[in-house]
Amino acid sequence: MNGYDKTKDFFSKNSDYYSKSESHARDNDLNILMDMLELNRDMIGLDAATGAGFTAVKLAKKISKVYALDMVDKMLDETRKLAEENGLKNVITVKGYVDLMPFEDKKFDVVTSRRAPHHFKNKNEFANECYRVLKPGGRIGIDDMTAPDNMINSLNDMERMRDPSHMYAASPEEWKKILENAGFSNIKSEIYSRKITFEQWLNPVDKKSDEGIKSLEYIVNDRSGYSSAIGWDGKSFYKSWIVITGAKL
Repeated sequence: MNGYDKTKDFFSKNSDYYSKSESHARDNDLNILMDMLELNRDMIGLDAATGAGFTAVKLAKKISKVYALDMVDKMLDETRKLAEENGLKNVITVKGYVDLMPFEDKKFDVVTSRRAPHHFKNKNEFANECYRVLKPGGRIGIDDMTAPDNMINSLNDMERMRDPSHMYAASPEEWKKILENAGFSNIKSEIYSRKITFEQWLNPVDKKSDEGIKSLEYIVNDRSGYSSAIGWDGKSFYKSWIVITGAKL
């Protein structure tokens, strides 16, 4: 588990920022994820790497009970605060890792993970764990930053300059293979994109920090065609997320 030390450190330091992030709280990819999962009130759910709890709380308003899993104490604190602010008593916070979940087999009807899997060391182990803890007929819903196969390395290079805890984002093609290899079927996906400013993307990192300076240099001096592909105009660019679901039959 030592490979997650950078991630723990980054989110422990920035838990307050993420608890106030409008993008994490209200971007339309969250609504797309909820719609694609076909939720009902009788379900029990798990939100893996819940962060500040926005997805867990959204789930908890639609299903009977949600377990919110995270390895960072301060993020679990933010999740509990958000649940209380929303008057919810059906959100249960649990400390643990996504590739070794502290749950029995076939416990959940739905498992989600939003804007977190790029921090996972081994997405195959994560997908296998999701399959294990889902009931037959259960559904998985993943929502994470992405780029096509021919641009994914450039995306990951830039993201690591901003955040050293970034492991890697997967392309839509790779995500489909990951879910298929874990045993999921009926796989469906949508891509959500919107334009963001460089400063919005960089937050909570200071643009005058080494990470901020190197990130701007990367996108300005890019020679691979990545900057053009994401519509860089000197101030902003398009960022994309994949929302992908699958079923355990």
